[in-house]
Amino acid sequence: MLHFVRAQAQMLIRSPQLFATLLVIPFYSLVFFHFLKSHHHGGLATTTAITAFLMGAWSHAVFVASQTVDDDRAQGTLSLSLLTPSRYLLALAMRTLLTASLALPVLGEMFLVGRWVFGLPIRVDRPGLTLLVAALVTAGVAATALLMSGLMILVRAARSLQNALTYPFYLLGGLILPVATLPGPLRWIARGFFLSWGAQLLRDAAAGPVPDLGVRLTVLCVLVGLQAAVGLWAVRRVLSFVRTGRVVLHD
Repeated sequence: MLHFVRAQAQMLIRSPQLFATLLVIPFYSLVFFHFLKSHHHGGLATTTAITAFLMGAWSHAVFVASQTVDDDRAQGTLSLSLLTPSRYLLALAMRTLLTASLALPVLGEMFLVGRWVFGLPIRVDRPGLTLLVAALVTAGVAATALLMSGLMILVRAARSLQNALTYPFYLLGGLILPVATLPGPLRWIARGFFLSWGAQLLRDAAAGPVPDLGVRLTVLCVLVGLQAAVGLWAVRRVLSFVRTGRVVLHD
């Protein structure tokens, strides 16, 4: 496992574009926070920072899934890697998780920009809990990226689906509208989506006392675990199809 971590670290050094989220989201935050300050809505600064972090983490994970597999395609190592599917699955999972975790510092960047640059009342009442929930959400979006990577192995044109996996899921995650305002069927789907639980937990952890913390953390952990299980299962099935010749690998 240490070998995979070291290899991914070297890849990050050679691929500075993977740090785009760290650089781009803070620039967007200048617009968001300027709007809040100009319209005297500073009380929304913490929620805005959390929402921007979650959107950035989700989009970063979704797009990094194709980057990982496409890098292997470009280097001509994908076909060879699939000769040892178990090792490749572990490597792919580790690489996806480590790359997705690059979005974590964005939360701190948003808080710092809002407080130090604009002087807005950014408040985090439970910093330890906030960091824990942010890490769990990052694991969840990394699992989503792993699921996407299975599709990328099968269909090269799957990149066109990536945009469809951003804004609809922002809606289901309660990042655009409160989950309670969604239509009935969508509301039930959102309640089974880890991002909606993580988003509300982050908001509550920043604001103050968190009701039903133990239950909500347990639900979030279970949903993230299920997402990871589905991602691993999907990639394992794809690799099995490729090895048995039921699916032709797109190079």
